[in-house]
Amino acid sequence: MKNSKTIAIIFTLMIFLWNCTERIEVEVDSSFTRLVVEGYVTTDTAAHWVRLSTTSDYFYNQPAPAVRGATLSIDDGDEIHMLTESDTLPGVYFTSPGYYGIPGKTYTLNIRNIDIDGDGEIEEYSASSVLNPVNPIDSITLRYFNAFHYTGYEIQVYAWDSPRKDWYAFKVHKNGKLITDTLYELIVQNDDFFNGNYTYGIASQFLSNDKPDEVVKIGDTITFEINGIPEEYYYYIIEAQSQIFPQTPLFSGPPANIRTNMNNDAIGFFVAYALNRSSTIATADVVDGGIPQ
Repeated sequence: MKNSKTIAIIFTLMIFLWNCTERIEVEVDSSFTRLVVEGYVTTDTAAHWVRLSTTSDYFYNQPAPAVRGATLSIDDGDEIHMLTESDTLPGVYFTSPGYYGIPGKTYTLNIRNIDIDGDGEIEEYSASSVLNPVNPIDSITLRYFNAFHYTGYEIQVYAWDSPRKDWYAFKVHKNGKLITDTLYELIVQNDDFFNGNYTYGIASQFLSNDKPDEVVKIGDTITFEINGIPEEYYYYIIEAQSQIFPQTPLFSGPPANIRTNMNNDAIGFFVAYALNRSSTIATADVVDGGIPQ
């Protein structure tokens, strides 16, 4: 009898607590609109691009609003190069196809003829980046690995590092297509551990068999690209990646704002860098460790 009363009391409490739940609507205030800039200049002869968009509210579930009709130019101290707005890619502005950067120069992006905050006043934005040189790569090799059910390839790089302080970004192309094309796949590295030395096959990028576009087959051409980036861009990437991955500890405080080299309250980054590439062809003794599949 006593047990029956106890069960009845617990059951009544459960119903009471269940019925006391209340839906709470969290209201997130809108913030002021800011310009978002992503762009670059490299030593490659190519049509370089700058993308302009704006910030949006927290619950905005559409692509970032593109900024159209802006006037963009890049000034290298000797000449000013005008960019052309794309007809097919909203908010993207291109240099001419024959444009390229020169190591040692400072490149300044100027953005004009836009009203981001909608107050009727035309605004101007700018950012500057020094184009640092980068040493050439002697060669690369592919090494198959199989560890803890994780298989893939590490790209080993043979090259001299300059005696100056350097910061690098590492990318990979497969058969001419960039496959490390997202922010979290980009590896950045300073030269603290090999400054001024030769890197005898240092592992610099990785390809995973778990990702379909990174699976390597016999005859594939794998190209490793090294970018000699500025120090501030190195830390920009580190900070941006830290906000992509889970925070430790789990209930950490809110992340700090990511740095930018844009002025006038704009966010994002405009960067200039030198690059160098080296390629290798995947052979039968490397693919899947040389084991026939």
